[in-house]
Amino acid sequence: MSGSLSGAKPRGAKKVSRRAFVGGVAAGAAGAWALSHGLEQLGDDPAKPPQLYEYFLDNFWFEAADLEHQQINAPLKGSHKADIVIIGGGFTGLSSAYHLSRRFPNKHIVLLEGACCGYGASGRNGGFCDAGFSGLMEWVNKVGPELGRKAFDASLYGIGHIKRLVAEHGVACDFEENGVLEAAIDQEQAAQLEHQLQSYKSMGLDAALLQGKELEAEIRSPRYLAALKFPYGGILNPAKLARGIKPLIERAGVEVRERTLVMRVTPGKVHRVETEMGDISAPVLVLALNGYSPRLGFFRDRVLPLCSYVIATEPLTKAQWESIGWKGRQGLSDLRVLFDYQRPTADGRIVIGGSDAPYFAGDAPSSGNYRPALELLTRSLFTTFPQLEGLRIDHAWGGTMGFTMDFTPSVGVMGDHKNIFYGVAYNGEGVAFTQTAGRIISELIAGEQSEFTELFVVNHKMPYLGPASLRIVFERLYRWHLMRNAARTVR
Repeated sequence: MSGSLSGAKPRGAKKVSRRAFVGGVAAGAAGAWALSHGLEQLGDDPAKPPQLYEYFLDNFWFEAADLEHQQINAPLKGSHKADIVIIGGGFTGLSSAYHLSRRFPNKHIVLLEGACCGYGASGRNGGFCDAGFSGLMEWVNKVGPELGRKAFDASLYGIGHIKRLVAEHGVACDFEENGVLEAAIDQEQAAQLEHQLQSYKSMGLDAALLQGKELEAEIRSPRYLAALKFPYGGILNPAKLARGIKPLIERAGVEVRERTLVMRVTPGKVHRVETEMGDISAPVLVLALNGYSPRLGFFRDRVLPLCSYVIATEPLTKAQWESIGWKGRQGLSDLRVLFDYQRPTADGRIVIGGSDAPYFAGDAPSSGNYRPALELLTRSLFTTFPQLEGLRIDHAWGGTMGFTMDFTPSVGVMGDHKNIFYGVAYNGEGVAFTQTAGRIISELIAGEQSEFTELFVVNHKMPYLGPASLRIVFERLYRWHLMRNAARTVR
C-alpha cells in the first residue's frame, strides 16, 4: 500500500492478473452505455464512509508515531511567491523537497499539504519497503535480464535512501531489512513462483523457493503450499518515516505549510496555486498527489483512484508467535488477484491489508473504515493463521492509491512550458520507489541526466482509462467475478 497503500509487491504472473483488474475497471464498450443507465445505483455504496469521515482515522501507524501530539504547521495565508511549489506532503513530495533543497540550497521551496505530512497513503499503507517497482518485471521480460538488472539496481536507491535517513539523520521509523515472502495457496501459484525464481536468477538476484519443512521453518500456515524468499526489502512504520523526513527538509530551508487545502491550480510560465486562505505563485510546480491527482484535475483519464484497507491486531503473546513461526519477520503476501499482505510490527502485532481494492463512483477517495473490506481481512487473517482465532482487532483504517491500466508509474515533466514535474501512480508499491522518484524529479528540474532519468518510467505515457461514466459499472461487474472465483478457491 505507497506512496503505496499496500507497499506489498506483486510480481510475475500476479502482475498480469492485477493489471487485468485495473483494466476491468477502465474497460469500455458501446453496448455498456445502456447498461450504465440501468445500473446507476451501482455507484451508491451504503458501506462507503461519507467524505466527512476523513480526519479521525483509527490508524495504528499514526498512533505509534504519536501524531496526535505532534505540531501541525500553520496553513498558508495571504499571497506569496516561491521558486518551487510542491503540492502534496506524502513520500513523493517529501523526497522531492529533500533532494531539491540539497541541489538548490538558495531557492525558496514551499511544500503545501492539505492535512499533515504523511497523512495520505504514505502514512497509511502496510509498511512494506520493497525493492523494484510496479511494472519492472514485465519490462524485464521485454528487454532481457541485463537491462532489467540495471533498472532493478536503480530502484534499490529508494531502500538505500531510507537506510541513510535512519543511519545518518536519525529518522526512527522501525525499519527492519528482513526481505519478503511471497506465498502460493495452490499449485498454479506455486508454478508462478517457479517462474519468478528463474527470472530473478537470470538477473543474478538471490531468491529461494521454499516448500515442505523449509516453508514450515519460516511460516506455519495451512494455507500456503510454497513461498518465494526474496532477501531485498523490509518493513517499517510509514507514518514515522514521513513525519521524520518533515523536520529534515525544514532544517534545509523548505517552508512546509500543512492544513493547506489546494483549491485550484492555474498552470503557466508562472503557476498560480490557490488555497483555502491564500495563494502562491512559482515558475516550477511539483505534483505529488498520486491517487488524489484527479481531484485537482490532473491525470483524470490516466490515474484511477482505488481504495485499500488495513487492520492491526492486538499484540500477540509469546505462545501465539511461537505457534505461527515467522521468526524472520518478513513482509508476507500471496499471489491472488485480490491478495492480502501481512507483516509483524515492532510491538508484536500483525498488520494485514488488501483482500479488496474497491473503486468508488466519480473517482471518489474513501479513507474511512469500509466494513466489507475489513470483514474480508479479518477472515483472511484467521484463514492464514487459524491458531490465532479469537485474536482481537485493535485498529482499522483505509486510504486511496493511484493505479494505471498498464500497472506502471510515471515520473516526468509536462505542461506548455515544461515546468510541471510529477511522480504518480505507484500502483500500491510506492514506499521505496517514491524516494527514487524524488531524486528523479530533482534531476529533471536541474536538467541533468543519469541512470535514474533514463529509467523507462520517466515520462512514461499512461494509457487512457476509458469513459469515467462507465468505470463504476465495469468495476462492479469485474469485482463480482473476482469475488465469486475467490469464494470457490478459498482455502
